[in-house]
Amino acid sequence: MVSVTKFIKDHAVFHSDMTYNCERKSFNLDSYQKTNQGIYFILDKEDILKIGKADGQKGLKGRVADYRKSLVSMFKDGDRTVLRWNREMTGSLSDRILSMYLLPLESEKKLYLGVAVELSIARSLELELSKLAKQQGHSL
Repeated sequence: MVSVTKFIKDHAVFHSDMTYNCERKSFNLDSYQKTNQGIYFILDKEDILKIGKADGQKGLKGRVADYRKSLVSMFKDGDRTVLRWNREMTGSLSDRILSMYLLPLESEKKLYLGVAVELSIARSLELELSKLAKQQGHSL
């Protein structure tokens, strides 16, 4: 079985430290400029808190931006993810500095029934790594 922590250290790239901003209900972290699709990982030391995919048009750039922007309105609207991060970062993870790692992925072109399409493994890789991380006792 693949150790997900080892997978992250061997294949992903450290992007930025993350600190929580209570006023904005979001994180202070560096921006990212490339729009590659990919997988991102949020860790508290060796504990994996989140494995996510960035398979939209803006890729990793858009996903990192989502963690940086003010989420106050989503907090007020009761967004589950925003509420969870706020609860964790003002509770058990209060004053912790988290780490974000990125794994940019290149999509592959394939001809399907005469139509050129892009294939991305981001969704299935994120799913499998998340399953493994849970089996290995991580907090996500």
